[in-house]
Parts: sequence; C-alpha cells; structure tokens
Amino acid sequence: MSLPLQIFLIVCVLVFFLMILRYLIKRKLNLKYTLIWLAAALVMLVIAIFPQIINFLCSLIGIQTPANAVFFFAIIFLFCIVMMLTAIVSHMNIRVYRNTQMQAILEKRVRELEKKLEEYESKE
Repeated sequence: MSLPLQIFLIVCVLVFFLMILRYLIKRKLNLKYTLIWLAAALVMLVIAIFPQIINFLCSLIGIQTPANAVFFFAIIFLFCIVMMLTAIVSHMNIRVYRNTQMQAILEKRVRELEKKLEEYESKE
C-alpha cells in the first residue's frame, strides 16, 4: 500500500471516529450501539496503519487478494450489524405490543371508574 493511500485511509478513519463521537455527544446514538462503531473504527485504523495484517489474514484464510479479504470482512461486519438491528427491532416490537395492551386495559379501567363516578354523583 502506498504511503499517500495509507495517510488518506488514516485521515478517513479519524474523521469517521470523530463523527461517531459527535453523534454520541449530541445523543443521536446510544452508547450501547456506538461501541460497535467505535470498535469498527479502531479495527479500520489498525489495518490502515499496519496493512500487512490484511496480507497475513489473506494467507491464513486462503483469500488471494487483500481487496477480496477487505470486502469479505466488510460483508460479515454488515451482516452482524443487520442481525443486531433486527434483534433490537424485534424487541421493540414486542414492547410496543405490550404497551398498547397495557394502555387499552388502563383506558378501560378509567372509563369504568368514570362511569361509577357519574352514577355516584347522580345519586346525590
């Protein structure tokens, strides 16, 4: 990897890292979900600084070119992100369903109490 490309990648990763921290500070991202992006930024920074790591992984796994290895690991990372987000959405869906049921039950109780209050007031 040429030095200008390596410097460009390091700058891009640092900008990405700062962007993640900015979202965290402005509370646009929750800390729990920010950690995986910070870990990804750290991995990208290490690979940008030490590109021989990707060559070692290529020879270890049996991938012929480093570009293919980068795409392979990126796709695996994206699958993990999608799986995590799917689990979060499923959990939130269950919570919304339960909250809707609870709200309906509470509204029914309020209506019944209002009806009893009206009956009590009409007797007086």
